Amino acid sequence: MRPLTVVPDVVADCAGIVSLARRYRHLFADHPDPAAPPRPVGTDPFDPYRDSEYEDDDRYHVLQSAWMPDDLRAAIFAAITPEGTPKTDCYVQVNRYDRGDYVLPHRDSLRQGLYMLTTSGTDGLNAQHDPETMVFVPDRAGTFVEHDPQAWHWVDPVACEERYTLVTIPPLPHRGDELSGEAV
Repeated sequence: MRPLTVVPDVVADCAGIVSLARRYRHLFADHPDPAAPPRPVGTDPFDPYRDSEYEDDDRYHVLQSAWMPDDLRAAIFAAITPEGTPKTDCYVQVNRYDRGDYVLPHRDSLRQGLYMLTTSGTDGLNAQHDPETMVFVPDRAGTFVEHDPQAWHWVDPVACEERYTLVTIPPLPHRGDELSGEAV
């Protein structure tokens, strides 16, 4: 398992991205989706072998690449990547968490980059650093986090008014790549 990596100050204009995301609030899809079929009887949302892509056990809001306005997508790339970085071969989504929203413990199937867009004294990401250690990474706008896809991670119920994060698959090259990052 690769250790957790946390690099501060990677996203240059978090406030600008969050402002655009708020402008497009009406485009965010809700999880759970009210139209989704109910979770199959006998399944447990805390089952470590559950399909982690089955997000209808979680509660948050997402603006996926396919519905993302061009100006928001351009702002994201301008705030993170070095000039000239291709913008076509990746998936990007903005996550919005309102007070009380959460993501249950899960593992991912693909390598992802997580970028914190807001700062909070209480909220953040719980993530597995190594097989024996869980850590809490507090929300600090501009922070990049990468964990091993098989690492457990989750978001506790959000206490602040709004929490915004950005997820890319794969992690985007960024100005901080010349830094080694901190293994937490």
